[in-house]
Amino acid sequence: MASAADPADSGNTSERKKILFLGESPVLPSAAAEIVRLIGNALKSSGIAGELQQVALNHSLAVAEPKWQIWPIGPELNDRNGELTFRQILSKFEPDVVFAFGRPGHVARACVPAAGHSHRLILYLKLDDFRLPPAVGSLLGKADVVVTMSECSREQVLEVVDIASAKVRVMYSPADTERFVPVSEEEKREMRESLLPEWMPRDAFVLGWVGLNRWRKQVWVLYKVIHYLRTGKYLLCGRCGKVSLFDWDPLTRSHADETKQVSESRPGYRFDVCAHCSSAEVSVAEPLRDVFLWMHMPLDDPASAWPAHYLEWEFGVKRNEDVFYTEGYSMKAALAPEDMPTLYQLWDGLLYLSGSEGFGLPAWEAMCTGIPVVYTNYSGHAEYLNQAEAALPVDGILQPERKSGYWRMVADVGEAIGAVRRLYYDRELGRRLGTNGRKFVEEYSVEKQGARWREIFESVLQWDVVAGKPSR
Repeated sequence: MASAADPADSGNTSERKKILFLGESPVLPSAAAEIVRLIGNALKSSGIAGELQQVALNHSLAVAEPKWQIWPIGPELNDRNGELTFRQILSKFEPDVVFAFGRPGHVARACVPAAGHSHRLILYLKLDDFRLPPAVGSLLGKADVVVTMSECSREQVLEVVDIASAKVRVMYSPADTERFVPVSEEEKREMRESLLPEWMPRDAFVLGWVGLNRWRKQVWVLYKVIHYLRTGKYLLCGRCGKVSLFDWDPLTRSHADETKQVSESRPGYRFDVCAHCSSAEVSVAEPLRDVFLWMHMPLDDPASAWPAHYLEWEFGVKRNEDVFYTEGYSMKAALAPEDMPTLYQLWDGLLYLSGSEGFGLPAWEAMCTGIPVVYTNYSGHAEYLNQAEAALPVDGILQPERKSGYWRMVADVGEAIGAVRRLYYDRELGRRLGTNGRKFVEEYSVEKQGARWREIFESVLQWDVVAGKPSR
């Protein structure tokens, strides 16, 4: 096999490699598609990719222009997951490297190479903190290198995949620090004048959310948090500093301090002391009527875990009064990639109480934009947020997902309220956390991560797979 390209001689196309991607279509408005776009562009600019093609999954709603040859999966029933198209393009294109990105079940189809092909295989895994099935684990072991999106995911792979530890690496997503940039307070005010909905005050404290309505995402917690922040129906403890909620009954549309009846709290609950330390040094919180929740979430998603109109009723919040949804966002219409940074630039923080993430691109983008994050301290997104000291963590309880049994965190609502209050009353804290986040992601810029991906590709092309060591 020809030697890998010299990094200093990226103009020598004879030394560049043919790379075949397998993964989510880069035209989609999804986090997975955004990561594919970033890595593909980084490889092209780094000089390792002479020609790049992709077998694109879910190739439908387009919000971006593909920068390389796309092969959508076929309409045949036996090609629903792209196996047929992948094998056809593999034979036709004859790549030097196959790069598959996604969940284990998605990338596994690339782990059974067709006879007569000598390509190298790199897998980039998204793991939402669940254990790999043995059958999938044995397939992943066929890769030359397995790359995970977090250290905790790497440990999961090594537990079940028969592969040398040197061949399992960690790579965060490239950070698009040129597109997602912080704005000054003056710039934010100007943007809000024209982009905030008319009914929302220009000096509002806006909490944002980006994602789909899935059980794993625990979207319902966001509605509960904004309900309590805007009603002030909770106690603040002067001794331990914790929050004690007055239970909300959606049927009577009233709180426990009014009815003296509880629905969630322990029997014997008292309304005049802290529920955590029993101190009487408590005060009733004031309603924060200038705090709002902005949901960047399609409302017509048939796979939604909880209908948004039900969550609004259940937690006593009103659309275009307490909660705002990005206008025009649906399953058939979405913001283009160049417009996404504007969302974060309008917000004061990201309320990211997801139950589990393989990586958590919205939190990563928030850090690029220099805004703080309130987050569940669990799984992939917690790893880099903790390292960066860019956010306020929230604990919770672990609960198994109803279909898979995988553990997900349900955020503690009181802790989330306390974290938001800290940002609300201490704007300098939010700016400091945002600065920390921006400084952290600059070490993972597209340019720097592109060079690191090039190094991985070159090492694979020079790796003696049989001996398990560099061939030279």
